Amino acid sequence: MSSQIWDKYLHLGTKILRKSGEYIIAVSDNPAGLYFLNKGKVKGGLLSKDGMLKTISIKAEKTIFGEQFVFHHQPGIYEAIAIEDCELYFFTRERILEVMKEDFEITLFIAKSQSILSRMMAYQIYDMSVSNILRSLARVLYSICCYEKKENPQNKSITINLTHEQIANMLGAHRVTITKNLNRLKNLGILDYKYEKIMIKEPQKLLDIATE
Repeated sequence: MSSQIWDKYLHLGTKILRKSGEYIIAVSDNPAGLYFLNKGKVKGGLLSKDGMLKTISIKAEKTIFGEQFVFHHQPGIYEAIAIEDCELYFFTRERILEVMKEDFEITLFIAKSQSILSRMMAYQIYDMSVSNILRSLARVLYSICCYEKKENPQNKSITINLTHEQIANMLGAHRVTITKNLNRLKNLGILDYKYEKIMIKEPQKLLDIATE
Protein backbone atom coordinates (compact mmCIF):
# COMPACT_ATOMS: atom_id res chain seq x y z
CA MET A 1 0.00 0.00 0.00
CA SER A 2 1.52 3.31 -1.08
CA SER A 3 2.26 5.99 1.52
CA GLN A 4 1.18 8.57 -1.07
CA ILE A 5 -2.37 8.22 0.22
CA TRP A 6 -1.29 10.46 3.11
CA ASP A 7 -0.24 13.34 0.85
CA LYS A 8 -3.77 14.68 0.44
CA TYR A 9 -4.25 14.84 4.22
CA LEU A 10 -1.00 16.49 5.30
CA HIS A 11 -2.69 19.90 5.40
CA LEU A 12 -4.98 18.55 8.14
CA GLY A 13 -2.03 17.71 10.39
CA THR A 14 0.32 19.90 12.40
CA LYS A 15 3.82 20.08 10.93
CA ILE A 16 6.55 19.36 13.49
CA LEU A 17 10.34 19.48 13.09
CA ARG A 18 12.68 17.54 15.39
CA LYS A 19 16.46 17.40 15.44
CA SER A 20 18.33 14.12 15.82
CA GLY A 21 18.31 13.09 19.49
CA GLU A 22 15.17 15.02 20.40
CA TYR A 23 12.14 13.37 21.97
CA ILE A 24 8.88 13.20 20.06
CA ILE A 25 6.98 11.08 22.60
CA ALA A 26 8.21 10.50 26.15
CA VAL A 27 7.23 7.69 28.51
CA SER A 28 3.98 8.60 30.38
CA ASP A 29 2.83 10.84 27.50
CA ASN A 30 -0.40 10.25 25.63
CA PRO A 31 -0.34 12.57 22.60
CA ALA A 32 -3.95 11.60 21.72
CA GLY A 33 -3.12 11.15 18.06
CA LEU A 34 -0.60 9.70 15.64
CA TYR A 35 2.42 10.93 13.69
CA PHE A 36 3.17 10.59 9.99
CA LEU A 37 6.94 10.60 9.47
CA ASN A 38 7.48 12.47 6.22
CA LYS A 39 11.29 12.70 6.45
CA GLY A 40 13.90 11.26 8.77
CA LYS A 41 14.08 8.25 11.06
CA VAL A 42 12.62 7.55 14.52
CA LYS A 43 13.46 4.96 17.18
CA GLY A 44 10.55 3.58 19.19
CA GLY A 45 10.95 1.88 22.56
CA LEU A 46 8.88 0.33 25.37
CA LEU A 47 9.46 0.58 29.11
CA SER A 48 9.83 -2.87 30.68
CA LYS A 49 8.83 -3.96 34.19
CA ASP A 50 12.44 -3.62 35.38
CA GLY A 51 12.55 -0.02 34.22
CA MET A 52 14.65 -0.65 31.13
CA LEU A 53 13.76 0.81 27.74
CA LYS A 54 13.78 -1.71 24.91
CA THR A 55 13.90 -0.66 21.27
CA ILE A 56 11.01 -2.25 19.39
CA SER A 57 11.11 -0.43 16.06
CA ILE A 58 13.06 1.88 13.80
CA LYS A 59 10.64 3.94 11.72
CA ALA A 60 11.78 5.20 8.32
CA GLU A 61 10.17 8.02 6.36
CA LYS A 62 6.64 7.68 4.96
CA THR A 63 5.49 5.56 7.91
CA ILE A 64 3.33 6.23 10.97
CA PHE A 65 3.83 5.71 14.69
CA GLY A 66 1.93 6.36 17.89
CA GLU A 67 -1.29 5.01 16.36
CA GLN A 68 -2.03 3.13 19.60
CA PHE A 69 -2.78 6.50 21.21
CA VAL A 70 -5.70 6.97 18.84
CA PHE A 71 -7.46 4.04 20.49
CA HIS A 72 -6.76 4.45 24.21
CA HIS A 73 -6.50 7.29 26.72
CA GLN A 74 -3.99 5.80 29.17
CA PRO A 75 -0.47 7.19 29.76
CA GLY A 76 1.96 5.38 27.50
CA ILE A 77 4.98 3.20 28.31
CA TYR A 78 6.25 4.06 24.83
CA GLU A 79 8.84 6.60 23.72
CA ALA A 80 9.84 7.89 20.29
CA ILE A 81 13.15 9.67 19.63
CA ALA A 82 14.42 11.18 16.39
CA ILE A 83 17.63 9.47 15.27
CA GLU A 84 17.82 11.71 12.20
CA ASP A 85 16.46 15.20 11.63
CA CYS A 86 12.72 14.69 11.12
CA GLU A 87 9.74 16.34 9.50
CA LEU A 88 6.50 15.01 10.98
CA TYR A 89 2.79 15.66 10.76
CA PHE A 90 0.70 15.14 13.88
CA PHE A 91 -2.97 14.19 13.53
CA THR A 92 -5.20 14.47 16.58
CA ARG A 93 -7.37 11.52 17.60
CA GLU A 94 -10.53 13.32 16.47
CA ARG A 95 -9.06 14.30 13.13
CA ILE A 96 -7.65 10.89 12.23
CA LEU A 97 -10.87 9.11 13.20
CA GLU A 98 -12.75 11.41 10.83
CA VAL A 99 -10.30 10.59 8.05
CA MET A 100 -10.58 6.86 8.77
CA LYS A 101 -14.36 7.05 8.42
CA GLU A 102 -14.03 8.67 5.00
CA ASP A 103 -11.02 6.81 3.59
CA PHE A 104 -10.80 3.02 3.92
CA GLU A 105 -7.24 2.99 2.53
CA ILE A 106 -6.06 5.10 5.48
CA THR A 107 -7.78 2.66 7.84
CA LEU A 108 -6.01 -0.25 6.14
CA PHE A 109 -2.67 1.58 6.33
CA ILE A 110 -3.07 2.07 10.10
CA ALA A 111 -4.19 -1.55 10.60
CA LYS A 112 -1.22 -2.80 8.58
CA SER A 113 1.17 -0.65 10.64
CA GLN A 114 -0.22 -2.13 13.86
CA SER A 115 0.03 -5.65 12.44
CA ILE A 116 3.68 -5.16 11.49
CA LEU A 117 4.46 -3.82 14.96
CA SER A 118 2.71 -6.79 16.59
CA ARG A 119 4.67 -9.21 14.42
CA MET A 120 7.96 -7.49 15.27
CA MET A 121 7.21 -7.71 18.99
CA ALA A 122 6.29 -11.40 18.65
CA TYR A 123 9.61 -12.07 16.92
CA GLN A 124 11.46 -10.21 19.67
CA ILE A 125 9.74 -12.32 22.34
CA TYR A 126 10.80 -15.41 20.39
CA ASP A 127 14.36 -14.13 20.10
CA MET A 128 14.64 -13.60 23.85
CA SER A 129 13.11 -16.95 24.80
CA VAL A 130 14.13 -19.45 22.10
CA SER A 131 16.43 -18.27 19.34
CA ASN A 132 20.21 -17.75 19.45
CA ILE A 133 21.77 -14.32 18.95
CA LEU A 134 23.46 -15.02 15.60
CA ARG A 135 20.22 -16.29 14.06
CA SER A 136 18.24 -13.42 15.57
CA LEU A 137 20.76 -10.88 14.32
CA ALA A 138 20.67 -12.36 10.82
CA ARG A 139 16.87 -12.30 10.79
CA VAL A 140 16.66 -8.65 11.88
CA LEU A 141 19.29 -7.55 9.36
CA TYR A 142 17.65 -9.53 6.57
CA SER A 143 14.22 -8.05 7.37
CA ILE A 144 15.61 -4.51 7.24
CA CYS A 145 17.55 -5.44 4.11
CA CYS A 146 14.31 -6.52 2.37
CA TYR A 147 12.60 -3.28 3.39
CA GLU A 148 15.48 -1.13 2.09
CA LYS A 149 15.53 -3.08 -1.17
CA LYS A 150 11.79 -2.60 -1.62
CA GLU A 151 12.05 1.14 -0.97
CA ASN A 152 15.11 1.59 -3.23
CA PRO A 153 15.07 -1.24 -5.80
CA GLN A 154 17.58 0.57 -8.01
CA ASN A 155 20.30 0.37 -5.36
CA LYS A 156 22.60 -2.62 -5.83
CA SER A 157 24.30 -2.22 -2.46
CA ILE A 158 22.23 -2.27 0.72
CA THR A 159 23.35 -0.18 3.68
CA ILE A 160 21.64 -0.30 7.07
CA ASN A 161 22.14 2.72 9.31
CA LEU A 162 22.02 1.28 12.84
CA THR A 163 24.49 1.35 15.70
CA HIS A 164 25.53 -1.82 17.50
CA GLU A 165 23.82 -0.42 20.60
CA GLN A 166 20.52 0.03 18.76
CA ILE A 167 20.63 -3.54 17.45
CA ALA A 168 21.47 -4.79 20.94
CA ASN A 169 18.42 -2.98 22.32
CA MET A 170 16.22 -4.52 19.65
CA LEU A 171 17.42 -8.04 20.47
CA GLY A 172 17.71 -7.67 24.23
CA ALA A 173 21.43 -8.45 24.03
CA HIS A 174 24.67 -6.80 25.14
CA ARG A 175 26.39 -4.50 22.65
CA VAL A 176 29.62 -6.51 22.87
CA THR A 177 27.69 -9.67 21.93
CA ILE A 178 26.26 -7.93 18.85
CA THR A 179 29.70 -6.69 17.77
CA LYS A 180 31.11 -10.20 18.20
CA ASN A 181 28.39 -11.71 16.00
CA LEU A 182 28.67 -8.94 13.41
CA ASN A 183 32.35 -9.84 13.20
CA ARG A 184 31.39 -13.47 12.60
CA LEU A 185 29.15 -12.41 9.70
CA LYS A 186 31.90 -10.11 8.44
CA ASN A 187 34.46 -12.94 8.47
CA LEU A 188 32.02 -15.06 6.46
CA GLY A 189 31.92 -12.31 3.81
CA ILE A 190 28.21 -11.67 4.38
CA LEU A 191 28.54 -8.05 5.45
CA ASP A 192 30.92 -5.29 6.31
CA TYR A 193 30.46 -2.42 8.74
CA LYS A 194 31.95 0.91 9.67
CA TYR A 195 30.66 3.07 12.51
CA GLU A 196 26.84 3.22 12.15
CA LYS A 197 26.74 1.73 8.65
CA ILE A 198 26.27 -1.99 7.97
CA MET A 199 26.80 -2.96 4.33
CA ILE A 200 25.05 -6.17 3.30
CA LYS A 201 27.07 -8.06 0.67
CA GLU A 202 25.35 -11.47 0.63
CA PRO A 203 21.64 -11.21 1.49
CA GLN A 204 20.94 -14.85 0.58
CA LYS A 205 23.59 -16.12 3.00
CA LEU A 206 22.11 -13.88 5.65
CA LEU A 207 18.71 -15.48 5.02
CA ASP A 208 20.27 -18.97 5.21
CA ILE A 209 21.56 -18.25 8.73
CA ALA A 210 18.28 -16.62 9.77
CA THR A 211 16.32 -19.75 8.80
CA GLU A 212 18.70 -22.45 10.06
